[in-house]
Amino acid sequence: MSRRSIVLPLLGSTFHQTIRVTPELSADGPYVYGNYQFDLKRKSATTTDGKTMEVFLIRLDLPLNATRYNGTYPIPFRIDYVSTDGQQMQQTFTVQLTISDGKKLSSGGGGGQSSVKKPVLLVDHCAITPAEVSGGENLSVQLTVINVGNREAKNIRISVSPDSEYVQLRSDLNAQFIDLLKIKETIDASFYLCVLPGAPAGTVLLNTLITYEDKYGGSYTEEGRYRIGITQPSVSIAATELTADTVNGGDNFTASVTLQNTGNRAAEKISLQFLPEDDSIRLKGVQDTRAVLSLAPNESVTLPFELRALPSAAEGAHTFGFHLRYEDKASGGVYEEDTQARVTVLQKASLGYDDVRLPESIVSGESFGQPVCVYNTGFAPIYNVRCELKCEGLICSSAFFGNLAPQDSADKTITVFVTTLSNSQKYGETSGSFEITYEDAEGQKFNEISNVRMTILEPVKQTDAEKEKEKQKIEEQHVVSQWWISLLIGIALIAILVCVIIIGKFARMMRIK
Repeated sequence: MSRRSIVLPLLGSTFHQTIRVTPELSADGPYVYGNYQFDLKRKSATTTDGKTMEVFLIRLDLPLNATRYNGTYPIPFRIDYVSTDGQQMQQTFTVQLTISDGKKLSSGGGGGQSSVKKPVLLVDHCAITPAEVSGGENLSVQLTVINVGNREAKNIRISVSPDSEYVQLRSDLNAQFIDLLKIKETIDASFYLCVLPGAPAGTVLLNTLITYEDKYGGSYTEEGRYRIGITQPSVSIAATELTADTVNGGDNFTASVTLQNTGNRAAEKISLQFLPEDDSIRLKGVQDTRAVLSLAPNESVTLPFELRALPSAAEGAHTFGFHLRYEDKASGGVYEEDTQARVTVLQKASLGYDDVRLPESIVSGESFGQPVCVYNTGFAPIYNVRCELKCEGLICSSAFFGNLAPQDSADKTITVFVTTLSNSQKYGETSGSFEITYEDAEGQKFNEISNVRMTILEPVKQTDAEKEKEKQKIEEQHVVSQWWISLLIGIALIAILVCVIIIGKFARMMRIK
């Protein structure tokens, strides 16, 4: 079986240096029809003059049909790849395959393949000037179209359409019309486009469409895609570094923001503004914006911001941001970007309490209640708050308050029973401590201690005479109480009797009348 080898070297660079090659073969061509798609890696190749180059060397061995006909056949190779900047791309390259060892076509068209006798229009060359443009600039596209078929083409329409709203035609007409294109004849079609200010950097695909007819009215379509590179200053916030990721309430810290121009055009009128999201993180001073006159390609600058966490800032993560704005020096396009940073604020546990004052003196055997009041004077919750009175000669209960929210307070009463001292002198002055313990959110324990003192008095002992005298006094008080009761009863009886007499007299007077 006869074969033809097609070699197509391509220069360029792709992501991972790999392309996918798809020969778009016609089912009625002079070759054995099939799927010849394959992937290809870039490799080194030596040219005829001895130079070494990195190329995608496409080689395709096509088996030919035994009943092939002489002629020239176009074979488009569609190349799919990912560009180095991550864009999905597609390009088409057409190779002409000439067959001269097959059957000859009959003059009347019989005996040969009718599909070979047709016009085939291809873009032989596409010139985009300039190859890379920025927002606000113009560009021109010139397509050179060739008829590689073996019939004339007529009613030809050539059009282009970019796949981005930022690239537009400078006129209302996006197509050019040609009446006739003879075999092997070429024609140029020119288009003029503009890139709108603010167009993002990257790749825009320019789609080309050619529609035409043969002399018998048959319709054909050819499509193509070409790359327009859009450049701009690409200033971005490359890094935001904090002198501390965690700060205490009331502490100062610095946020250093690094700006970098990764584009290939200069940026100017660059400003970076601090954006607080709550009142907990504030800028020291009143100037919230830093300005940079210009930033060249690949140039970077670091802008510091002095910040402060307020003493009253709530514990936890606090977010703040920065707003970047800059202009394209060439086109005047304005670009903006926002970013955020985060710092964690810690608050120290803080507790206050009323002074504990014990009675100056109290008799042994008696008891009293000691009020206790505590306050969370900080801006962080405190946990497991407990109060305890420790003093010799006193038996005390403890007070457990649990958790206290910021600025919260609580009070309780500790019951104290007075006993005696443990040494030989059972009564007298005693001293001890009043202790409050609590924890912060991390489980760290704290305590507050104050000293207390009081005097325990001996109970007074009564003699027998004093006891007898007190007994008599009680009895006398009892007798006096009974006398007063009898007097009150007598007065009540007299009052009742007087009332009865008055009522009787009043009744007799009423009867006489």
